[in-house]
Amino acid sequence: MTQSFRTKRLTESALMIALSTILSFIVLFRLPFGGSITPCCMLPVILIAYRYGTKWGLCTCFAFSLIQGIQGIAEGTFTAAALGVENGVFNGGFFSGSPLLASFGIFLLDYVVAFTVLGFGGMFRNKIKNKPLSLVCGILVAGLFRYIAHVISGAIFFGIWGEWFFTQDGFYAWGQTLVDMFPGKALYVLYSLIYNLFFLVPEVGLTVVVAFFITKAAPKLLEKKDIQ
Repeated sequence: MTQSFRTKRLTESALMIALSTILSFIVLFRLPFGGSITPCCMLPVILIAYRYGTKWGLCTCFAFSLIQGIQGIAEGTFTAAALGVENGVFNGGFFSGSPLLASFGIFLLDYVVAFTVLGFGGMFRNKIKNKPLSLVCGILVAGLFRYIAHVISGAIFFGIWGEWFFTQDGFYAWGQTLVDMFPGKALYVLYSLIYNLFFLVPEVGLTVVVAFFITKAAPKLLEKKDIQ
């Protein structure tokens, strides 16, 4: 590996992490208990994963995940009020106990894992000949992995809000039907499965559309940069 290649890869990755971070601050829609729709904040770091491979993509996305976690801390995500801590005890669903442990679990699943897995976005670069299509498939898989991380976190740490969520006016009668059909902890899982779809489907969908047309217009973005 040449020094010039290392420098170029590191510089390009840093720029894309910065771009993803900037885009993450532009919130098109925000859900009440976390999760937001942005103008494709995942795309720049996924492009790095496509250009330089999955291993480097995972490293890049891990760095991005830490920045997202710090951003979450700055926004007050982990304050006692935001977590619903009462009398020094956190009770969010499957987990009940130390607010510190809850904060660590949320940070790990909703930030570190959820954004690091975006590094799998380039996994089809050598498997599908059509480059825009291979990127789109990678985005869909990475988005699925991110969804799974959020669902696990949501069921464990936020599932207790399921009954409240499904009985809001926007759900009409079928929301209460779900509450009756899935009592107890089953509702925690159902709530997390549905809640996370509200922001990830449009987020991933928008990313797929933009990625397809941008790479069609600028195919050089998908030039693979293998180790030199």
